Amino acid sequence: MELQWMGPYRELVRSLIRYANLYAHFQTDKRIGGVDIPLTAHEWQTLECILEFEDGMYNMVTLARKIGIPASNFSKYVKTLTSLGLVERYRLAGNKKSIILKLSPRGRELYFKRSQLILTEWEPIFSILKDISPEELRRLTDFIVKFGDIMDSSVQSEPVLHKMDP
Repeated sequence: MELQWMGPYRELVRSLIRYANLYAHFQTDKRIGGVDIPLTAHEWQTLECILEFEDGMYNMVTLARKIGIPASNFSKYVKTLTSLGLVERYRLAGNKKSIILKLSPRGRELYFKRSQLILTEWEPIFSILKDISPEELRRLTDFIVKFGDIMDSSVQSEPVLHKMDP
């Protein structure tokens, strides 16, 4: 049966759904990846986000938005990373609410060890991208960013019902 609403985009939609499902499948698995501290993909992405933006002095809500996860989940991952000694929390002078995050020396060491293995995992993907022109890569990136923004706004605007106990 043909799914009419997708029109000429059926293969693209199918591919996006397949990718999202495959990606979501391993998000909660703790992976060691050559280091002594197992982390889930979300914990790893949180660690990487903190490192990438630590010079910007961003608060946790802003960092959570950068990787597209709820602030409450980001906070949970930060708590785990802090308990493992990978992340340190700081407060800005005169502002008790804004918490700034930095990787600890242990967190940096773990990141650099694990990132070498991640690079090996991503090499097949990067080799595909080498055949794409810079303009095509920019357009693909723009599509993914806009697609994410649309998905994020539709999720935020959709009311969620919670069944109440009788």
